[in-house]
Amino acid sequence: MKLKQILTISLLIICFASMAIPQTFINYKSKLDVIVIDAGHGGKDPGTIGISGIKEKDIVLAIAKKLKQIISNNYRDIKIVMTRETDEFIVLKDRGTIANLNNGKLFISIHCNARKNVENDKSGFEIYVLDPVKKDKATKIAVEQNPFIKTTNYPKSPEIETIIGSLFQSSFNIYATHFATILSSILSRDTQLESRGILQQEFYVLYGASMPSILIECGYLSNKNDETYLNSEKGQSDIAYSIYKAIRFYKMDYEFENK
Repeated sequence: MKLKQILTISLLIICFASMAIPQTFINYKSKLDVIVIDAGHGGKDPGTIGISGIKEKDIVLAIAKKLKQIISNNYRDIKIVMTRETDEFIVLKDRGTIANLNNGKLFISIHCNARKNVENDKSGFEIYVLDPVKKDKATKIAVEQNPFIKTTNYPKSPEIETIIGSLFQSSFNIYATHFATILSSILSRDTQLESRGILQQEFYVLYGASMPSILIECGYLSNKNDETYLNSEKGQSDIAYSIYKAIRFYKMDYEFENK
């Protein structure tokens, strides 16, 4: 390790050891009080098209709205932020910015899947978290947009900010994986969809949100059974309630750990 890096890390440790924990950090971390729900695609971007012609953008928006209503009915202390509530196109960069400007604590991006032409038929849900090996862009966004990093009183330098941003992003990945594990278990139990696992991917929408973030592919619109289920009131409600249940368990864990 270069001498400059050693000195920078040493300075960072001294700075954090010598100052009281800021109230902004206590307020930021102690409660799961802002959840961002991202309905994928929209407007001119229909997403994948199902066998019967249904559009991904419509299915995921319906699920997102149901999820918002369920959370609102059960929690008064959670603010729900929707990246879109109508059939409008929002660029990926702006979805993360919306989440960051609202100090989100959990980002849930909802999508549907489709097999490639060369693949065999596929079915079931997949949950994605950010690939930790490819987190440089996420760290940069955390430094630029994370509320705690921006407001905390520590000696400012590019090196220190990068270290803090990297620490935050590592923490976000741990929380995201924990939430994904809970969600996968509940979806497997409470829906008609089979699990295809928790995967890592460099989705822009995931590293654009400076908070624990997951992307769920709810099922394959290229599969007849999945498409029928996802296009039904029951299927959409099952998925929305499953995500809500996962949030409920995750919220208990998160707030107990950060009490």
